[in-house]
Amino acid sequence: MHPDHHSADLIVVGSGVAGLSAALVAADAGARVALLTGGALLSGSSPRAQGGIAAAVGADDRPELHAADTLAVGAGLNRRAF
Repeated sequence: MHPDHHSADLIVVGSGVAGLSAALVAADAGARVALLTGGALLSGSSPRAQGGIAAAVGADDRPELHAADTLAVGAGLNRRAF
């Protein structure tokens, strides 16, 4: 194999929380994992997640309110799709 070529069972694109979690689970299962990122680890959107993973679970919350909050903080990078 050429020194500039690598092989992997799984290629994970992105080094945010989701990408790193997927890479760790796959590696723990014995896969050879390649992680591709355009910047430093956790340089994506994960640090801007405003407190982490959220859901409408409180008695005073509704999925519609949660969706509206998510769209509002998306800085135009997300959109409502049906």
